[in-house]
Amino acid sequence: MRLISLYRVEFKRLVFSKVLWIIMALCLCAPLLGYSVFAMSFSEVMSGKYIANPVLAGTTIGAVLWAVFTVIESDRLHRTGTDVITDSIGSPIRLCIARTAAILTFSMLTTFLCILIYLPYTADKLEYLFSLSFYIENFLVFMMFTWFVSILFAEAFYQITRRIEIAAMLYAALSYFSFSKFASDDYFMRWVNPLVIAYSDGFPSIWPLRVGVYTRMIWFLLAAGVWLFALLCIRRYQKNLVCSFIRGFKKLYIPVLSAVFILMGALLWIKQPFVDHGAEEYIDEGEVVVVDEEEGEFIEADSIKHSLVLEPLTGRLSGKSEYDYSHYTGGGERKMMINTGYKIASVTYAGEALPFKMPGDIINGEQSVLFTLPKGKGGVLTIEFEGFPAMARYQYPYLVYDSIDKEYISLSNACIAPGDLETLGKSTISVTLPEKLIPFLDYEPMNDFVDNHDGTRTWTAESDLTCPMSFRAGDYKTEKFSVGDMGIDFVYGKKYEKTVKDNNVEQAIIDVFDYCIKHYGKSSYAGDKRLTLQQISIMAMGGHAWEGYSEWFEVVLSPETLSDLRKGANATEVFIHEMVHQWWGSYGLECKEEELWSTEGLTAYSTYRIAKEKYGELYAKKYYLDIWKEAVDRQNREFYYRYPKYLKKLPKKYRATLNEQNEGTNWYCRMPLMIKKAEELVGGEEKMDEILRSMYEKRSEYDSYSNPFTYQDFLDACGLTEEDLNLE
Repeated sequence: MRLISLYRVEFKRLVFSKVLWIIMALCLCAPLLGYSVFAMSFSEVMSGKYIANPVLAGTTIGAVLWAVFTVIESDRLHRTGTDVITDSIGSPIRLCIARTAAILTFSMLTTFLCILIYLPYTADKLEYLFSLSFYIENFLVFMMFTWFVSILFAEAFYQITRRIEIAAMLYAALSYFSFSKFASDDYFMRWVNPLVIAYSDGFPSIWPLRVGVYTRMIWFLLAAGVWLFALLCIRRYQKNLVCSFIRGFKKLYIPVLSAVFILMGALLWIKQPFVDHGAEEYIDEGEVVVVDEEEGEFIEADSIKHSLVLEPLTGRLSGKSEYDYSHYTGGGERKMMINTGYKIASVTYAGEALPFKMPGDIINGEQSVLFTLPKGKGGVLTIEFEGFPAMARYQYPYLVYDSIDKEYISLSNACIAPGDLETLGKSTISVTLPEKLIPFLDYEPMNDFVDNHDGTRTWTAESDLTCPMSFRAGDYKTEKFSVGDMGIDFVYGKKYEKTVKDNNVEQAIIDVFDYCIKHYGKSSYAGDKRLTLQQISIMAMGGHAWEGYSEWFEVVLSPETLSDLRKGANATEVFIHEMVHQWWGSYGLECKEEELWSTEGLTAYSTYRIAKEKYGELYAKKYYLDIWKEAVDRQNREFYYRYPKYLKKLPKKYRATLNEQNEGTNWYCRMPLMIKKAEELVGGEEKMDEILRSMYEKRSEYDSYSNPFTYQDFLDACGLTEEDLNLE
């Protein structure tokens, strides 16, 4: 029979298989586990909770289910003894191909059903943050292709061994490899449980999807290669494995295709462009550059200009850096550092091509470019480069800071342009990008642009550095207002514009700064210029703050965050809680996280005081003190909290869940109540404000690594002991 005819027969036969419908039903239910018990993403944003987690849960569980079904179906003919009859009718290789294709088709149909079933709930939860294309892409990239890979591996293992139990063992071993510690932090090794660290709601990043497509393609090629090899092992004419393999090998195109697919998968793995191939740890020597006077000297360029063209759709950058050394005739060897994902197209000096070499040494995600300037001749050094910004190996896989996406761009240091370690002077940078993106250079807005009338704009600004340290662009909106004599630029994603207006976030910021400046002192980040508060993508995995500037994660304005009653009675007060972290947290006084101590407790207490001042004592008692007391009383009644020795006997997974719950109650409820009790013991609110102010004024004495502010430091500042603050 022809292959197409066999496919139709297999497809119709499977339609009447009860086992198939059971497998499909289980696969459709599998994403439900991602909402609670099987959270595979570390993302705190809503896309992570309502897209990544259910998709990844369905992906992993469904992969195993389809593998089980594939092995059962592959063994059916041999188990029933009908393979003797079917082999006499048609080629067993064609029958295997048709059966595998039919199973792949049903897995694809199941994926589309999953998309339709979970679409209304996901869209309702994400509200204005929902993106239909992003939602569908996750199912297609992770779920569908992982199921394809799983089916091919399962079919291959069975055809090679022709034993269900051995095929199951081989599949289990390969799956265990994906779950093992060896592969836990590797995007490329986790074939059955894809790794997704974070998603962004307000600034959609397709970086995880780019990596997802690439890794799925690698494993699909490898699985297809193994599956093609397994076709050679299909038993024919009741012969054993060796004889069947020799007979099957006569079809030379099968082993050739198998080798090609496996080699292509291996080549894609080796040449992957997303992560550099340098050291896995940060190299301290890369922080300090010492120039030997005999080998080089610091020179000042007459002018430096970087011209960049960003391609958000592909994530690539093409650029040109020009260093005007017209006055410099010393010549000599020079060294540039550039991101490992970029390739140097050309190096010219005074209009003539200049030989260069890239020795391949990689330090903290950057590679060196070496060339020699001719002596006795000045001119303009021009370097043209292009490529895809790669993640530094020491940051992998948790920090996706440098990325070019359709709606958000973040680049730093050598990802922007080549850095000349021996050049002094300022630089001018021009950047061409889509017109809806608003750029910031070194955390300052770029104001000058030219409309190219093709959907893009070219922005120009100056930097105090030879190579700017930071470039960011997003679909931003800026609100300007003042708190007393301090001007504030509130920069946030346009997707959150309705949230900002509905919750009167501007007034919340004013209330926070009014209260905290009055009670704790002026923020150290205001300085002599305006204070910029900028919302950033969660993909950066970290915030920064210094004089005049502070950036914070997008989750602060997320509907999920603004409905967290532990941080406030309403969305405005939750935002107040987050803004108070300007004083208590990494932007102000950094506290050591202990069982009963963290910056969250200080922030929750301060939010309570702000609410009390704004809405009155009864309001603050009802929505703060009473809620805290109820949570603490509930915790005190819990068995494992009262008897921690039994908690240690629970499985690690459940122990971690209970510990996380207790930690949240301690930080958000018990600790603010303890500070409230300390307030009463030290003599009232005014006295507590004096203590907190003195703590904040001494913030420079503490840091998050070597000397964080501890619970004991707080007790000493209040003149109290731990026993004094025990809650009965």
